[in-house]
Amino acid sequence: MLRRYALAIGWTLLILAGCSIPGNDIPDVGFDLFEQDKLIHFTFFLVYGLLWSRALPDTVPGKFAWVGISGILYGVGTEIYQGMLPWDRTPDPMDAMANMTGLLIAILYYGLRK
Repeated sequence: MLRRYALAIGWTLLILAGCSIPGNDIPDVGFDLFEQDKLIHFTFFLVYGLLWSRALPDTVPGKFAWVGISGILYGVGTEIYQGMLPWDRTPDPMDAMANMTGLLIAILYYGLRK
């Protein structure tokens, strides 16, 4: 149980670190199937949703609501945070949408397998 919390907390902090990197320092992977930035945000919050859904015990009332609400607040909060940074990071509503899409898919996946 402690390991699950540690992974979820570690990933949450990794998201914050990733959102703090100056935009010019993020490497370009060289494909345009989807915007690289949106895929990163989607993946960050997909994993966030999976890890927190797994970390919280099933006995927590409204477990998936807690994961969803905390993820939405964190996803929007990271966008606001990026707008406050003094270097090349800007808030983007489409990043917030990618965050929420990844989060929703994680919650649906985890919730439907139970």
